[in-house]
Amino acid sequence: LEGVPWGLKARVTVGAITSMADLLTDVYVTYMFWSDKKYGYFKASLASLAVSIGIQMFAVWIQNRKLGMARVMRDWFPILIGFKPAVDAYRVAKGEKQEAGQSFDALQEMAFMKGAEMFAEAIPGVIIQLMAIATSDKDDVGTSAWLSVAVSAITTGFASATISYDWDTDPGWRKREPNFYGYIPAEASKRTVVFVSMLLLSAGMLLIRCTTIVLLGLMGGSWAFLYIGADLGLYLLVKILRGDFWYWIPLGGNLEILSSILFRVIPKIIVDFTSIAQFRHPNEVGGVYWLFGLALSMVSLPVTIYIASPHVDEGAIDIASFIVKYFILITILCFAVFFLNIERKYLH
Repeated sequence: LEGVPWGLKARVTVGAITSMADLLTDVYVTYMFWSDKKYGYFKASLASLAVSIGIQMFAVWIQNRKLGMARVMRDWFPILIGFKPAVDAYRVAKGEKQEAGQSFDALQEMAFMKGAEMFAEAIPGVIIQLMAIATSDKDDVGTSAWLSVAVSAITTGFASATISYDWDTDPGWRKREPNFYGYIPAEASKRTVVFVSMLLLSAGMLLIRCTTIVLLGLMGGSWAFLYIGADLGLYLLVKILRGDFWYWIPLGGNLEILSSILFRVIPKIIVDFTSIAQFRHPNEVGGVYWLFGLALSMVSLPVTIYIASPHVDEGAIDIASFIVKYFILITILCFAVFFLNIERKYLH
């Protein structure tokens, strides 16, 4: 990695370490659910890990299918042992170029992998852990449970901030799309402030949205599915009516249909739970829906507390009220800090 800026090496290395640490904590929590005979939570946690691995393997197959199954299987192995974040971080830090026959470059591949982790592992993991905490006696909730939630939130925030930061500071993308990329300032101190504000914004949004889902789930699973489904359905309808449903990767045939469904739904869910800045791109969710999702998440939790109070145990309401009291304020503050420190010409 000679010649690679120290900041980039440090960021991708820390990102790989935190991603693998999050996987280990998820595995540990899944094991604890099994050992405590909480088999419902155990099955849900195991399913989220399996779906995450499956989506990552599918993305790797799309990436390398034209290079042969031997190459596909070589890149599947790091996924199965939990080492894929480190491999992707190394490739990005090294500046590895896209090979002929590959569907996207190293930076895009890392973004897809992190997105899969957030969608299928981090977000469901936090929901499951918060649900387990909310339905347990206070004396039965150990420090490890809250620590796992905190690690998942910070790791997800770091992954979200890293994706946005790496795409915006990439010289190639700044040259190709100068009206979109370039909002992160050149001054080192401001870059740090912007990165940290994005990290904390995503971590806060994750806790806010997941707590809303938990309360709705405690009222009845249909409430949670209605809340997510109505928003997602409206989003997909808007995409279809605008002729913007097909995803931008030209894979062709039935594979393009499947990839368009996956890659429209997954970024939307990720944006709802993290407000990741990169996905406000018009090729993804778009700026208006990005802002709408942020506002909806902020408003939904207080409204849900009001509706759920007569039907849900006091312990769950106390947790939700704590999130509203502190994390909504912190998240709004981070949102403001972000806009106060980016380049002024990108405020629009």
